[in-house]
Amino acid sequence: MQTKAQAGCTVERRAARPDVEFYRDLERRGEPVVLTGALDVWPARSKWCFDWFRAEHGDVTAPVEWLRYHRSASGAVERVGKVEMMRVRDYIDALVADDGRLAGGYLIGRDLFARLPGLLADAHFPRVEVNERLTERLIFMGPRGAFTQLHYDRAHNLHAMLVGCKRWQLYAPDRTPELHPARYEFPYSVISENDLAPRGGDPKRLPGGVQPDHDFILEQGEVLYLPYGWWHRVETLAPSIATNLWWLSWQVLAEHGPGLVRDIAAGAVRAKLRRYEQITAGRKYRNEA
Repeated sequence: MQTKAQAGCTVERRAARPDVEFYRDLERRGEPVVLTGALDVWPARSKWCFDWFRAEHGDVTAPVEWLRYHRSASGAVERVGKVEMMRVRDYIDALVADDGRLAGGYLIGRDLFARLPGLLADAHFPRVEVNERLTERLIFMGPRGAFTQLHYDRAHNLHAMLVGCKRWQLYAPDRTPELHPARYEFPYSVISENDLAPRGGDPKRLPGGVQPDHDFILEQGEVLYLPYGWWHRVETLAPSIATNLWWLSWQVLAEHGPGLVRDIAAGAVRAKLRRYEQITAGRKYRNEA
């Protein structure tokens, strides 16, 4: 008999409702869901496209990163690669050309929200958090072939697809032992040993040969609700724009709060002790060049 993991089945899709209780119910269920219709009332749904960003914000600079999680010779887990500041206009021109020159370079825009705070009002995420300080929001622009290795986030996640599409492979939290969590000092994410470079990190090869519970495409106009602790790897299939919300709820704080506080404090201490490492837009990495 074929299991759900062996089948690599798709994920449930359902129409979104705007009330907070709808999202509280999703949290209680603890399963990933693709929401349809959630973006229909967002200003970003009609505004955010490549031409609009080029015309309105083309001269703004933002970090573009070519980074991967790597197992070093010393045994440490680290980000390896490069980060370059680019004008939004130049990045979008290369993105739209889709000719491979970006080689997977991802514009991950914490900086974009900081430089253009008005963009925050274009995305109407529900007010589901305990406190706004317990949230993080990013803009993601990526070319075809951009890829994120297998990891899980220690927060709930709503990932909204404004332009393009992405393939998501999801693994349930109870499968953590077979995915071999790798110690990494950033407190909010946990990396899989199976998907570390140089032996892993290939979107065409399953990490450790382990089949996902869900394997599906998040289409333009859809939002993925991903609960705390669900492992995921993500491949961009077409030039894309997305934005997301990570948040901590009362339920997450009750179940995981002490560990989160401890790890955040430890991460802050380590950051102070390791000033020599290269940090751009809050993303620590070792320059490969």
